[in-house]
Amino acid sequence: MLAKTVIALLSLALVAESALVRIPIKNVRVAKNKANELYKLQSKYNTSSYTANESLFNYMDDSYFGVITIGTPPQEFLVLFDTGSSNLWVPVAPCSATNAACQGHNTYDPLASSTYVPNGQAFSIQYGTGSLTGYLFQDSVTIQGLTIQHQTFAGATSEPGDTFTDAVFDGIFGMAFANIAQDGVLPPFYNLYYQGLLEVPIFSFYLNRKHGSLNGGEMLLGGVDPNHYTGNVTFVPVSQEGYWQFEITSAVVNGTNVCDQCQGIADTGTSLIAVPDEQYENIQAAIGAVYREELNTYLFNCSSIDSLPVLNFTIGGTQFTLEGSDYVIQMEGLCSSAFEPSGANFWILGDIFIGKYYTIFDMANMLVGFALAV
Repeated sequence: MLAKTVIALLSLALVAESALVRIPIKNVRVAKNKANELYKLQSKYNTSSYTANESLFNYMDDSYFGVITIGTPPQEFLVLFDTGSSNLWVPVAPCSATNAACQGHNTYDPLASSTYVPNGQAFSIQYGTGSLTGYLFQDSVTIQGLTIQHQTFAGATSEPGDTFTDAVFDGIFGMAFANIAQDGVLPPFYNLYYQGLLEVPIFSFYLNRKHGSLNGGEMLLGGVDPNHYTGNVTFVPVSQEGYWQFEITSAVVNGTNVCDQCQGIADTGTSLIAVPDEQYENIQAAIGAVYREELNTYLFNCSSIDSLPVLNFTIGGTQFTLEGSDYVIQMEGLCSSAFEPSGANFWILGDIFIGKYYTIFDMANMLVGFALAV
């Protein structure tokens, strides 16, 4: 199988250390009373492209961000590196008196940058909670010492609903494919490679899942780090360019196959595991989760976590396992299921999966790779 024969591609890991760029990722603890508001992030996927009647809700008390700067002199932003979208956006000054999200975050001031180039084109992205609107700008963007020249990005003048009002991050740094970028904007990762700042168009994520640690792991640009995983890497081809989409052969839990030759997406911008709507109740029943209507969520008895059934994904001929301790979220004495409806016909493997399995995004060969994280 392709997944087994491309192990040789790990020679890419032998790219000179000087060519690799390590971006430390912060593990931000969110105040408990803000967790539901912050992580009530509805699906990123445009409902005009997918018949999504239900939104994807992400609510956890930790997520993963990093720092970039824009302009000259540099203006600093904390961004979510998101493999499930393709645009870079940050709030832009001056903030409207009615835009609480803008007022509570770092904002880009084009007039304070000597490298700013006017664009002025209107910009909009449709989210589950509403439209993010603003204008396109062009300026230098720097990530861990690598400066992209003339990067086009969006300055947001309004954010969808209340989703971003209490968010700890300022904006989103999209890392999916260019063909799903709004307004034909070339994503910054492409320019990192096209402008000769990286030797190979590959990046990888190591997420630290230790609660309470400010060290959230790292994103590595230009290669992979074998110190972050153990065993072999299983590579699978990107089945449809756009998101980092691939085939999942099966997903079996407690004798129930909840996926038969289905599609999956590796998405660092999603905290949980989102499943196709038709399988949502099936998987909750298979793992023994009980629905609590007043909380609108599925719960477990916290003492049962160690005895919960495992979920076995088969991807590229390799089995990837999630145990109860992986798919149960513990918060304020409650233990809830980490499975949510995707509002689409594919699985979304978010931080819960990527935190357990080191994930490689290989744009050169159109492959996604997984290995057990150290």
